[in-house]
Amino acid sequence: MNTFAESVRKMMEEKKLTQKDLSRLSGVSEPSLCRYLNGAINPRMDIVINVAKALGTTPNYLLGKEEDKKTDDFESVKVLVARNRKIFTEEQKAEIIKMLFK
Repeated sequence: MNTFAESVRKMMEEKKLTQKDLSRLSGVSEPSLCRYLNGAINPRMDIVINVAKALGTTPNYLLGKEEDKKTDDFESVKVLVARNRKIFTEEQKAEIIKMLFK
């Protein structure tokens, strides 16, 4: 398995994300994400960047070029909210904001 796939799978497990979740967060289609995670094809750099942002890490970490994940949970939540803002109810949005500022 390639470094990108291993790194992404590891972070998905840590964050308890499914492929469907990561697809939605990163904007990468599920079939394409599946091919990247199976090592069938190598992702373009724009895909690596989108997946890294969705996971709250750096592209270099996903490509095996740095050891530190440098996760940013706030950034991950911000991406989650931004990509799903149309499906959250007003109450859910208020709850997320409350949670972020505690």
